[in-house]
Amino acid sequence: MDEQELIRRSAEGDLDAFEVLVERKKERVFWIACHIVGDEELARDVAQEVFIRLFRVIRRFREGGRFDAWLHRIAANLSIDLLRRERPYREATTLDAIHEPSAADGAAGVPAGAPRRGREARESPTDEALRSREVQRVFTVLSSLLTRKQRLAFVLREIEGLSTSEVAEIMKTRESTIRNHILQARRILQEEMRRRYPEYCRPRPGTKDS
Repeated sequence: MDEQELIRRSAEGDLDAFEVLVERKKERVFWIACHIVGDEELARDVAQEVFIRLFRVIRRFREGGRFDAWLHRIAANLSIDLLRRERPYREATTLDAIHEPSAADGAAGVPAGAPRRGREARESPTDEALRSREVQRVFTVLSSLLTRKQRLAFVLREIEGLSTSEVAEIMKTRESTIRNHILQARRILQEEMRRRYPEYCRPRPGTKDS
């Protein structure tokens, strides 16, 4: 059954269709929440709330619209609401317990599923898991320096892989604003990466390794 048919049947109250729709969307919703709230257990709570909300409002979805962008906006908004409710003054918490190599690769600027080369190609599963956890840890520390809007735009665009227009739709702002948030986030992350974790940085053009 295609997605539009699942959405139509779910809007008519077909619980079986809704369960199939949830099964298809739950992993993406969970990771969006996880990257925003920085906590796996809280992300599960958010994901559960997202689908409870979805069941209540799916009748409002306009046929022909972009369902994923609509659903991701719900997930992003509920994640932000939870942050305001649970941890208004918190810094980002560690993601060491979270294992998602594709997201870690994205945070490091490596495309998800990209082939490994050289030493990385010979890494054992244990080595790669440790590397992914370290990348997650570094990203979490650095992303705490971003504003909430910068972090949200960066996560949705650079890690979740949504288009600029989709992120703008989720955050209810202009595409130019999203591009500005992402440029600022990249600048902050790159500068702080060089300052705090120079061992992970490639030498700048024209410089020599010490």
